[in-house]
Amino acid sequence: MKKQTAFMIIALFFVSFNLRTSIAAISPVLESVRADLHLSNGIVSLLTAIPVICMGLFAFFAVKISARFGLERTIAACLVLIGVATALRAFSHSAFTLLLTAFFIGIGIAIAGPLVSGYIKQQFPHQIGMMIGIYSVGMGLGASFSAGLMLPLQKHLNNSWQLALASWSIFAVIGFLFWYPQMVKHREIALTSKIPTLLPWKNKKAWMFTLLFGLQSGIFYTISTWLAPIAQSMGFNGTQSGTLITFFTIIQMIFSFLIPSLADLYKNEKAWLLSSIGFVLIGLLLFLYPLVTPWIATGLIAVGLGGLFPLALALPLNATNSSQEASAWTSMMQGIGYIIGGIIPIIAGLIRDYISYDKQVFVMMMILCCIMMIALSRWKEKSSVPSNS
Repeated sequence: MKKQTAFMIIALFFVSFNLRTSIAAISPVLESVRADLHLSNGIVSLLTAIPVICMGLFAFFAVKISARFGLERTIAACLVLIGVATALRAFSHSAFTLLLTAFFIGIGIAIAGPLVSGYIKQQFPHQIGMMIGIYSVGMGLGASFSAGLMLPLQKHLNNSWQLALASWSIFAVIGFLFWYPQMVKHREIALTSKIPTLLPWKNKKAWMFTLLFGLQSGIFYTISTWLAPIAQSMGFNGTQSGTLITFFTIIQMIFSFLIPSLADLYKNEKAWLLSSIGFVLIGLLLFLYPLVTPWIATGLIAVGLGGLFPLALALPLNATNSSQEASAWTSMMQGIGYIIGGIIPIIAGLIRDYISYDKQVFVMMMILCCIMMIALSRWKEKSSVPSNS
């Protein structure tokens, strides 16, 4: 039984590893892509924004698709879609082709995300914090590897950013191979309920979860998209800016496991969320007023975002009774949340195009942090589980 559980955890890890690699890989080569394809900052920001917006739009379909084909089989299909779309980036010699691959990658991530949360609720109902932490670490490692190794990989592939981007499809193959036994094991298991689980459109708590998830997502993707270019404008070279992103993702990855695991032991979701936002706010403030090196400011932001994502992801799992209900809440939260998260980096790109002051982006993110704090100040935690309506 222990061996079976360990294999399930490894399979979950490799699935989550694939849910950020293709997005994070873009940032270190963003300037190369922009120069080669003659794109504006606003257009090139779509390479991150499109998959994130798709992660929102298509998350609403996750529960229905899973109900028809099965949770494990649907996740396997998403891995195939992500892998094929990533591999096609080897032929991305136009903006349209590159943006199209981003679109399909976003669909795969959109449908897999809520279902992985449902899988955690179903298989690990008493270790939600720890498993969300492993899920987050997998995504963090995927982002860290792809961001940190992109430039060396590009150099070894005759300076082809197309081939460097496409090479990350190998991890989708690895993820599928580890996940396949889970799909086979559960293919004969009937659905526990034939009644479709509705999205919690009328639930105020679900809407607050959605707002929090959307704003923290927007801050994360703004940092992922623009940290390297802004660092370069502050005097960092290409290698240093890539290393800064790797540092950001590694710190975030470490705390994305530590903070939810600690939150499992010391139950106070609101306090953990407020503390995490506080770290992000201090880090952003230190970019505006550089009293310390950008490495420290980046580290503080990474600590805060490392806590925010898994804590937000765990909110619907702790507020629901079943894996179907958890998937439905997560579908709504990620659906609207990722649309919000995808729009925010576009706004940041437009700010950089029309306002010749890079730090305006940090001011915008500080405002978003304040909105999250105001929303949390109005949240009264209850021990009872709310209904869908």
